[in-house]
Amino acid sequence: MDEIIKVRTGIPGFDSVLAGGLSQGKTISLSGPPGSGKTTFGMQFLYSGAKDFDEPGIFVTLSQSPVELKNDCRSLGWDIQKLIDAGLMLIIDARPFKRKEGFIALDESFYQGEPLPFMHLTQLILSSIKKIGAKRVVLDSLTVLTMQYVNNFYIRQGLQGLVYALEDQHCMSVLISEVDSYEKSPIEWYVLSGVILLSHIRKEYSMERTIQVLKMRGLKHSEQIFPIKLNEMGIQIMYPKMMS
Repeated sequence: MDEIIKVRTGIPGFDSVLAGGLSQGKTISLSGPPGSGKTTFGMQFLYSGAKDFDEPGIFVTLSQSPVELKNDCRSLGWDIQKLIDAGLMLIIDARPFKRKEGFIALDESFYQGEPLPFMHLTQLILSSIKKIGAKRVVLDSLTVLTMQYVNNFYIRQGLQGLVYALEDQHCMSVLISEVDSYEKSPIEWYVLSGVILLSHIRKEYSMERTIQVLKMRGLKHSEQIFPIKLNEMGIQIMYPKMMS
């Protein structure tokens, strides 16, 4: 049996939940409702990987513009542009809707007429991985991507193809998705190796955020729901003894 190599996330406190980190070369789902910290988690995972562990990373955006992402990161003290200039990070703008001649138009050339869903995007990601020797990939978000297609079986085929391609490159990949409730599990939870769930509830005049590992194939992990802090330094996992 092959030894499992752990990848440290760089999210303070989270590697302890995973008994050391994520499995190298696996693809996981990071799910949660809007505002729960998914994009911050994904970018922090990439930033820490490039800055602290010499693991280049790729952020694939289907919602925010690269300029917005860089500005958000700057407010957290993360100089993404410096890493991009050093060849340690890459942002792929894969938004299906682009501004063209003053109008918002669908980028049909990228998402239509494919033999298999996500094929063009998968090929773009693979060429980018080879370009910078990427070890980490974050896609934000799978929900926006799957909205371009209507057949669930077709979507599942495309998703499996994307996962196989990423894992064949031995990349640790995080696919972000919007989930308001997990009473009905989304398609990606069945296909991917792991599921991390971010949640938030409003309590009086503040927002309480939590994180839970629902599934992590082949790894021992805590199933406890942990509170998290989302502040000017990013995400930090809090333990009960740290809450007083």
